[in-house]
Amino acid sequence: MRTSIKFLNRADGGAVEISSRLHEGEALTFGRATDQVLHTSDPRVPLQHSRIVSSARGAVLRCKAPAQAVVNGRTTRDAVLAVGDIVQLGPYVLRVLEPEAGVDLSVSVEADQRADARAAAPLAPVLDLSVAGLRKRRWSWAFFLVTLAFGLILPWVAHNAEGGNQTLRSLHLPSDRIWSSGPLHSAHAGLGQKCESCHVKAFVSVRSETCLDCHASNLHQHVAAGHAQAASLAQAKCTNCHVEHDEPSTLVNRDQRVCLDCHADPKKSLPDSKGLQAVADFGDSHPEFRVSMIDAAASANDSVSVQRLALDSPGLRERSGLKFTHAKHLDPKGVKTADGQKVMACADCHVANRDGRGFAPITMETSCASCHKLEFDPATPDRKVPHGKPAEVVQALIDHYSGRYLNDYTDPHAAADSARVVSLPTLGASPAARARLLGNARERALTVAKDVFERRMCVDCHVVERVDADEWRVAAVKLTSTWMPGAEFDHGAHGTSLTPCSTCHAAEKSKEAADVLMPSIKVCRDCHAGGESHGEASGKLASGCTTCHGFHGAAQPLWQQSAARKVLKASS
Repeated sequence: MRTSIKFLNRADGGAVEISSRLHEGEALTFGRATDQVLHTSDPRVPLQHSRIVSSARGAVLRCKAPAQAVVNGRTTRDAVLAVGDIVQLGPYVLRVLEPEAGVDLSVSVEADQRADARAAAPLAPVLDLSVAGLRKRRWSWAFFLVTLAFGLILPWVAHNAEGGNQTLRSLHLPSDRIWSSGPLHSAHAGLGQKCESCHVKAFVSVRSETCLDCHASNLHQHVAAGHAQAASLAQAKCTNCHVEHDEPSTLVNRDQRVCLDCHADPKKSLPDSKGLQAVADFGDSHPEFRVSMIDAAASANDSVSVQRLALDSPGLRERSGLKFTHAKHLDPKGVKTADGQKVMACADCHVANRDGRGFAPITMETSCASCHKLEFDPATPDRKVPHGKPAEVVQALIDHYSGRYLNDYTDPHAAADSARVVSLPTLGASPAARARLLGNARERALTVAKDVFERRMCVDCHVVERVDADEWRVAAVKLTSTWMPGAEFDHGAHGTSLTPCSTCHAAEKSKEAADVLMPSIKVCRDCHAGGESHGEASGKLASGCTTCHGFHGAAQPLWQQSAARKVLKASS
């Protein structure tokens, strides 16, 4: 946000001195902290009092509780500012002006000249060190030398002496712990008393090799080995992205500017990369999602062919080899099953994993068999054909009917054909009679196979092709289970009573299995904004790069417990 600030200084004679400043940043901040854009030393003002950010509604003032501001005479904590508004912030009066060309916000700032504001100003101290006969320079040097001795020299000597720091700690004297700038993250809580576990050399930054003593040895797998920047990323330091001894401790630096150093302008930073699009912010500068779909038509045998396409690609279709309609299965009137009419829900087929993040693979046995029965002969309803290769189905039918025919089987549902109705005892039948019976059994099996493949069973869900009189080909089915392997998503965190599956997936309207039901980026933007300031301004969830994207490869664990125990034991 570009803000033009005019500082007004009114002299006693009424003359006004104006100085201007152009500020560029996420927000116009006010408070007593030294990093605030509008800074005051008034002790009545908190360190971070308030901030003004830009949003679709205009400039928005937000005060950090319990701080408040007075906008046009009304005390408030949040307000949408318009041109002409007068805002009283502590000892300042801020007026919203008509924005100049090239800026998002224009304001004037001057000291509050009201009598009550001046009367509330802190009084100057009556007594100081000089009045008490104490010289500030002498005491300053004394305190400096004491701090130097107990904060640096004594811990340094003890650090280089065997058992020195333990001795200081037992005497409750300052040890090398005093050098810590803040607490450790809970993930490293076990190292809190063993600084040397990470800081091998005093006053030397922690090296990545030291981190890898406890963590996996090949974590830098953000890109493939053949990527143009693979070598440089492999040399990146752990401390580039991981921050310790900060309050509040987050361990992972989630500032998206760390990622944008390369991804904001990939043509400049990654000139050898292909197909990499510029990304500056999820809310307003992020390309449409791309999905990785298994292409069953291009996959051969056990190999898998994956096509990666943007969701807004023209004619986007999934070639899974499956004939299926979500709309029919989710009909509010229900679907016909072996147990009667049933109204189905998404969870009937899509079963969440134990962690709630994803779903178990869809298989015939776990998701379909309860409704789609594989019985083939009403005379033997307990027998089913296998759900497998066509040749195995045909052979199972031949075996079944051969056994039946050779064991004096009478088919009450067969046509009135004496060759099909067997009443001869076959135990002592001649070879010719047995051959005839086996021929009849095979003929019966192929008739049933044709019915199974082409009319009432396989063809309902699969693409079936008849190759020969006794051979069929069923198109391979390969379902995509991970649509966005480069992103992280937790279904468990999104599934609430207010967010059913239909919020993101338009399954009820899908009439073809080829429909890609993954939500577009527009759907996610209904709830998620970009970086921190964008989320605050829009009232949506602030979502930086690390909200969905990780850095390390998933092949190795981030923490090796056995290695960590050795490091802790060696440092104790």
